[in-house]
Amino acid sequence: MINQSMTKGDLQKIKLKQDTLHRLSNIIVYDTSADARRKANYAFIPKFVSALKLDNSFSFPFDSFETISKVYPADSSFRIFTWQVVLNVPVKIAAKYSRTGRDTVFMKPRVRYYGVIQMRSKTLKMFPLYDATDTLDYGTDKVLTPQNWWGQLYYNIIQQNVNGKSYYTLFGFEIPDLLTRRKIIDVLTFDDQGQPRFGAPLFHFKYNDSTSTKKGDTLSRFFIEYKYDATTVLNYDRELEMIVFDHVAPPAEKSKGATFTYVPDGTYEGFKWITDHWQWIEKVFTFAINEDDNPPIPVPLFGTPKRQPELPKDGDPR
Repeated sequence: MINQSMTKGDLQKIKLKQDTLHRLSNIIVYDTSADARRKANYAFIPKFVSALKLDNSFSFPFDSFETISKVYPADSSFRIFTWQVVLNVPVKIAAKYSRTGRDTVFMKPRVRYYGVIQMRSKTLKMFPLYDATDTLDYGTDKVLTPQNWWGQLYYNIIQQNVNGKSYYTLFGFEIPDLLTRRKIIDVLTFDDQGQPRFGAPLFHFKYNDSTSTKKGDTLSRFFIEYKYDATTVLNYDRELEMIVFDHVAPPAEKSKGATFTYVPDGTYEGFKWITDHWQWIEKVFTFAINEDDNPPIPVPLFGTPKRQPELPKDGDPR
């Protein structure tokens, strides 16, 4: 059996790296300057990879991370780190739509997601996750790869095994724009070559529903999309042994289809694992969520600490 513990020397190195990573990760979320957040993120990534390259780094918990999500499946065969960065991106308004009569460019906040799957091994085996949400349509039927990942923060993972194959159901949170929020159920599998695949046709419906995400009988991933300030539930309930989620609906008939207005209507739906798939349950009358399904980002998104974190100086060995 492979010794999964780190040497004392490597353990000391990774602890020092963790201190720097902790400071950078706080800047990524808390700093009020978009440029500082961007620079901190670009500094964080290579330093994080450097830490993961140490032998048996999988055994190190990185438990000081407060704004980096970390989930493990039941078999601990891998772990996934995800985080988000709010950046300012340029948006162009054509002259005919501009008040000035000229082409106008303004900066618009945009949330970008970053992540990595680290496999359990002595030497580093990882799969960086590249947020391709801007290039994807509303992909409830797509199978995706790490190179065109649906960016999100993962806050829970559960595992099912069917005929010797493992299916990992992931629960995520996404901010697609200023007015809208999403919670997502996805399925992670590994193909015969050990490559990750996101999405699998495991969400079965008996009936069509009013929301746009349920037009088909079978989906490869599932969304609820709702108003930015609404509080919603979407998570696995271990006592009920099922996924429970809010049914979200428009506040008025004229708002139907405008999902940025949707809010919970007080009823709950669910998915129950039946043999080899998630079967939709139209009404769940009782529920008790035992897992916190809030992403690891403080509210409000832009905190204002008494003292801004500082970027490490050039030449910092960590």
